[in-house]
This record gives sequence, structure tokens and C-alpha cells, in this order.
Amino acid sequence: VLRQLKIKTGAVKRLVKEREVDLREVDEQRVRIEQMHGKEGVDDADIRKQNEVLEEALRMIPYTERRIRTAVQDLDGLVQATKEDGRAAKELDDADAAISAARRVVPTATD
Repeated sequence: VLRQLKIKTGAVKRLVKEREVDLREVDEQRVRIEQMHGKEGVDDADIRKQNEVLEEALRMIPYTERRIRTAVQDLDGLVQATKEDGRAAKELDDADAAISAARRVVPTATD
């Protein structure tokens, strides 16, 4: 049970970080496209390609958020079962912190 708790806690933490990376990538891509619009000699095909990259990055955010919701749901169930056993205080604290962090970035991750 402790091992599963650690694994699922790590998964939630990793997915929250992955979402942060996805958001940062979207911001960077938008800046890149804006810079391309300001430069002379940039081919329209290059701008279109960068827009495709932006669209792909934007599609990743909801996908990652769904994965966060699923991981939080799994971890929350395991936390409830572990609390009933009355064991693993440190692991439970870590899991609760990971769940809270996930719910801050994906507010609907409450199920």
C-alpha cells in the first residue's frame, strides 16, 4: 500500500509539472509567432507551421488536465483507504499535498 501511495503521489506531482511545462510552451510559442510576424523575410509557410505547433501545444493542456483528474481520483481513493488503516502519516501528508496542488491547477479535480 505504501509503495502504491508513493507511486501515485509521484504521478500526480509529475502531471502537475507537465501541465506547467505545457503552459510555458504555449506562451513561448505565442512569443515566437509574434516575433516572426515582426521580421521581414519570414515565409508564410514558416508562420503556418509555427501556428500548427501552437495548436498542438494547446491540445495537450486539456489532455494533461484529464490525466491529472484521473490520477487525483486514483490517489484520493488510495488515501481514503490508507487513512482507514491508520498508517503512513508522512506518505499521506505527501499525497494530500499533491492532491491540493493538483486541485489548485485543475480546480475540477475534486471527484
